[in-house]
Amino acid sequence: MISRYLPSRILLIALPLVVSAGRVHAHTVASPTAMTQEMNRCLMMVRIAATRRAAPPQKAVGRPTPAKVRGRYDDYQVAAGTPFEIQLRTALDSSSGQTGDAVRGTLLDAVSQDGIELIPKGSIVHGKVTAVQPASKENRAGRVVLEFNVIEHLETRSLATIETRALSFDATPGPKEKFRDIRVESGERVTATLATPLKVRLPRNP
Repeated sequence: MISRYLPSRILLIALPLVVSAGRVHAHTVASPTAMTQEMNRCLMMVRIAATRRAAPPQKAVGRPTPAKVRGRYDDYQVAAGTPFEIQLRTALDSSSGQTGDAVRGTLLDAVSQDGIELIPKGSIVHGKVTAVQPASKENRAGRVVLEFNVIEHLETRSLATIETRALSFDATPGPKEKFRDIRVESGERVTATLATPLKVRLPRNP
């Protein structure tokens, strides 16, 4: 195998020969004695160049790759029975609503524990209509029932499953009304209560 250092070594050997030839050609070496000294000097430089070991190429030094730090989290649990104040963003109507209709709302107050904000104000809660009873001769009062089952973090947009107790909206027919439907407008403020504990995991501050 041809050494990768061979071209460099040849250059080191040839360079003294070229220099000496140039000195002789330029008449800087006049006497035979001086000519002999010049030849000896040239041979010595060639011998040194031939025996000199080329320095191995240095490895490129790159920036060290930082070790990956495992994410660390703190776990919290919001107890069942905790109330959430929510502003509806979906209108409800017992005369036209259907079971399974999507319902959305905005969290009006942040959910905190021990002074730590777990879910910020303005987060979106998603739910659905679980029962609808339109007003009729048989059922004078219209009724709509809903539950919330997902909360969407305002900043991270991460989703967490929740379970709230059923929220029931019932119409109240007047004395002279045979029946009456219930309508809940968008923007109405309601209180939803957790039916089961809500687990929240937050990244620990470095």
